[in-house]
Amino acid sequence: MLTALLSLAASFAWGSSNFLAGIESRRRSVWHVTALSQFAAAVTAGVAVLVTAQSPPRTWDTVVLLLAGVATAIGLLAFYKALAIGTMSIVSPIIAAAAIVPLAAGLFMGERPGLQAYAGMALTAGGVVLISWAKRGHRDHAARSAILLAVLTALCWGLLLMAFGVSGRESPYWAVFDARIASVGVILLYLVATRRRLPLRGQNLPALFLVGLLLTTANILFTVAAGLGYLSVVSILGSLSPVVVTGYAQVLLGERLTVRQWAGFGTVFAGVVLLSA
Repeated sequence: MLTALLSLAASFAWGSSNFLAGIESRRRSVWHVTALSQFAAAVTAGVAVLVTAQSPPRTWDTVVLLLAGVATAIGLLAFYKALAIGTMSIVSPIIAAAAIVPLAAGLFMGERPGLQAYAGMALTAGGVVLISWAKRGHRDHAARSAILLAVLTALCWGLLLMAFGVSGRESPYWAVFDARIASVGVILLYLVATRRRLPLRGQNLPALFLVGLLLTTANILFTVAAGLGYLSVVSILGSLSPVVVTGYAQVLLGERLTVRQWAGFGTVFAGVVLLSA
């Protein structure tokens, strides 16, 4: 039960971070949202490491986590851009495909969570698919680009989740810190290479800091949960952020959901109940 609660809390924190980032990406450049929120996420992760005084992971695990951090920086840029040019309730559910990578890794490592868990996985994943099958109308260039960017994000984030679940179990706080530092490193290299400025004036710094704080919180919760239970189960329950974003979009932005999407929410709930039992 604790593993399920931590995983669901991770999904809520991720979804809240993604929704807020999407809103900010519509008001200012995607680059500023990504860069400033990643700096905030790295600082938050650093504070967590200092407070817990946890030992760092092994060298090979550190390398894997740093590479995953580079991938997640690419994924974040793609995701925030997709949210800025597309519809949140369409783009966000595609990100749930990220769960496929750690799910496959868990099963490959020999995890066998049982028939009830398999049924819960199928229901949860099927529900997210139903939510993503909203009526899209005509497919303009922006919509197609947003979907492609969301697919790229799913792949990058899937690699990050797998790294957290495989290489971060013994030192979850350090694992998150390594990944966040790598993401910031990508941003700093880009700044140096392009001589691009990152002015703070005109930026909603509290909101962008909150994006980073929620992101790091989600990372830590997911990694801790993966260390307590099956990665295959945690990957499903911890990847429901698209459901959270879609809910926010429905309540706060007035994006209308179809009957199929509402059925998807019910299916996701049924799957979560099975996985949490």
